[in-house]
Amino acid sequence: MKKTFLISRILLSSCGIMLFLLPTVSCSFINKKSPPLPTMPLISVGFDQEVVNNGILPLVFRGDGNVSYTEGLDGMALDLSQSSMYRKPIILINEHRTKITDYSGISILLWTQMGQDDFNSYVILGQKDEFEDFEPFGWSISSGISGAWSWWISDGINEQNYRPLPSRQAINDGNWHLIGFSVDFSTREARLYYDGKTVAIYTLQQEDFSIFNKELYLGADPFAADPVLDTYNGKIDNLMVWSRVLTDKQVEALYLQFTEPKFKRRDVMPDSLTVMSWNTWGGGIREGRFVGVQRVVEIIRESGADIVSLQESFGTGPMLADNLGFYLYQRSEGLCVLSRFPLGQTYDIYRRRVSGAVTVELPENNKLLFCPVYLSYLPNNGPYIMSGSAHPDSIVLREMETRGAEMRYVVWELQTLVDREDNVPLILAGDFNSGSHLDWTEENKDIHYGLAIEYPTTLALQKAGFIDSYRKLHPDVKAFPGHTWSPRFREVLQDRVNFIFYNGSRLEPSWSAVIDTHPLGFPSDHGAVVSSFKWKKK
Repeated sequence: MKKTFLISRILLSSCGIMLFLLPTVSCSFINKKSPPLPTMPLISVGFDQEVVNNGILPLVFRGDGNVSYTEGLDGMALDLSQSSMYRKPIILINEHRTKITDYSGISILLWTQMGQDDFNSYVILGQKDEFEDFEPFGWSISSGISGAWSWWISDGINEQNYRPLPSRQAINDGNWHLIGFSVDFSTREARLYYDGKTVAIYTLQQEDFSIFNKELYLGADPFAADPVLDTYNGKIDNLMVWSRVLTDKQVEALYLQFTEPKFKRRDVMPDSLTVMSWNTWGGGIREGRFVGVQRVVEIIRESGADIVSLQESFGTGPMLADNLGFYLYQRSEGLCVLSRFPLGQTYDIYRRRVSGAVTVELPENNKLLFCPVYLSYLPNNGPYIMSGSAHPDSIVLREMETRGAEMRYVVWELQTLVDREDNVPLILAGDFNSGSHLDWTEENKDIHYGLAIEYPTTLALQKAGFIDSYRKLHPDVKAFPGHTWSPRFREVLQDRVNFIFYNGSRLEPSWSAVIDTHPLGFPSDHGAVVSSFKWKKK
């Protein structure tokens, strides 16, 4: 694995200064192919019978005195496995005045092969420091207790974890795997990579990224009490670090140098796309930490959904995505997107708790913009409406204090993304926690406590040119109420509060339904709304 980034010392010395001033300028003469290989890493350690950096960043190594090597993918690799004589971490120290955080972002990747049948958790690579009250501040790429890899990041206050499943993202199966991540410091977004694919995208809560300027520990936890005891049981090859966020194509190119694609690519655009929006009430775990999540998986799979907007997923997103073979966009702890198709560029729409947007990369160069939404659960107007003394104006006023205002901001910011040429349609799906002005009409007052209410959330979307997919297909409110709240609590106000709206002439809804049953017990207090769209080709 040494052929990609071997750069002569003369070349480095002749253009190194320019590279630090202009980190995106390349002095490499490697022929560009499609997909292109990324050039000029800050760090490129190949472990070819020595520990040396072939990248442009001056490094000092600690723990490189006695090192065991073994066969890698292309030459030799670092051996920390049970067959190794010298099992200890290696520390990489940046001696240059330039800080990593002086750049726009960072990409970190390595190849690894973990010992088979070892299900212990080890830190493979990481940077850590202590925050207040000894809270850990840093990040790590680790082996999970299940044999998969995992990723963690924290600024001492905010913490995010990605724990995929071994059925899809194992590293202890006897094969070499490319794992890693990138962070864009300005947008505060992380992209996670496994075997050449961007398997997950996280919007980060962290604002302090200074940890990336610290020592880099390879093979053990920086806080390990006994580094030998906690040394990773596996092999490591070609540790690579760039001073920018690599493109998805570049990450794929790094993987394809040595192996065939693992994830099957859909080459033909389907005639239709099916979308689900569902508040899973904590990921369905009230039916069991494992069983409840599996019921959520079963319902999504049975629905045929291609793209899912999940609210209240709370840590179950990676498990759901891997069970389904989907990609993950984790906008916030309670809001995520699962997609059968790869995910591309994201957009910071309003507040991360409330909304976001991500491009879904469809076959034949088609794209779809998908916006997950989770509006405030306050105020709870249900009891007031059911009291019989409610007034429509007071309800609208209450709605505008939270949910109505949130939706106005979301719609306002989405206007810049609406494709005026009508090539890229937009779908907005989520839990509004309020009813619809299309349901609470004068004609339907008799089933709505004598009230006609112009709910501001749905009204704002309609005024912006969005169409309610369910009500488009089922205009008869009395025959098709479409209630999603609540199949579990029948004593509360029954209403349709989960929606799928769309914008763009390339989408035409063909069917829409509410799912609120499971033969062994429905795992949520919200029903799921599902809409299928015919895709019109240009």
